[in-house]
Amino acid sequence: MRDFRGAVLATCAWLALLAACAPIAAGGEEELFRQIKVDVFDQDWPDVLKRCDELLARFPGSPAVPQATFYRARALSRLPGRETEGSAAFRQFIVRHPSERLLVEEAWSSILSLDCDPRRPAGPACAATLQEGLASPSAFVSTLSAIRAADARDPQIQRRALPVLKRALSTQGDPDIVNEILIALLKIDPKEVPQTPPPRAGQATVPAGKTPTLIRMTVFNKQEKRYDVKVNLPVAFARMLIDSLEQDQKAELKAEARKQGVDLDDIFEAIQKSGAGHFLDVDTPESRVEIWIE
Repeated sequence: MRDFRGAVLATCAWLALLAACAPIAAGGEEELFRQIKVDVFDQDWPDVLKRCDELLARFPGSPAVPQATFYRARALSRLPGRETEGSAAFRQFIVRHPSERLLVEEAWSSILSLDCDPRRPAGPACAATLQEGLASPSAFVSTLSAIRAADARDPQIQRRALPVLKRALSTQGDPDIVNEILIALLKIDPKEVPQTPPPRAGQATVPAGKTPTLIRMTVFNKQEKRYDVKVNLPVAFARMLIDSLEQDQKAELKAEARKQGVDLDDIFEAIQKSGAGHFLDVDTPESRVEIWIE
């Protein structure tokens, strides 16, 4: 009887222990993921990596696995010397969790930034990533890749990017993205910039023939006896380029223009009033800049 009673008590003790442990395990998963999010906010990437690895190992069936996998890739991408691992981890995330559309798009953005970092010499990884991105069925990925391709020094990739950029321009409604597409077209081939860019939200269109619509500019390099720049820009696009600059860039540009006697605050008003013809030339010992208005 005493043995039976002891066995019952032991069984009850084990059941009580299991009952107590169950909520602790669930709480551990939730607490671990909460701490991961705190570490991401604090940009404590070594801890993010450590805790993501722990969550993925201990709770492989957790609904937090997609986010933990993504955060793990981000942590690797932010750790010095482990950027290549980060790019590979983002690719693994895309393959394993294709239904997480927003995170997949963000992962692609990170891959393009890692493989085509403008601070480093472009390598084969960048070219391969751009080619893959341009062929993506996702409009977001292909457009982003085409914008990135504008900075690549590979004429073949840039030629592949042109139709993607034009297609995106015809369907894109976000004015900030439209600006980026137009700037990418300008970098690849100024002749591909549409002569009448899409109007910005809330922007009234100007009737054709009423005001100048095109700026033609040349920059002749006197030392090398060649033209550095020959470009035609719609007036509206030229204004858009100025408006898209960061405040410090815009301030610096205005300061330099003011040294040449040009007030950028009024230049577009002056263009509108000037009518067609020769507008401005700036002659220096190194170069000659000429601007015509049509």
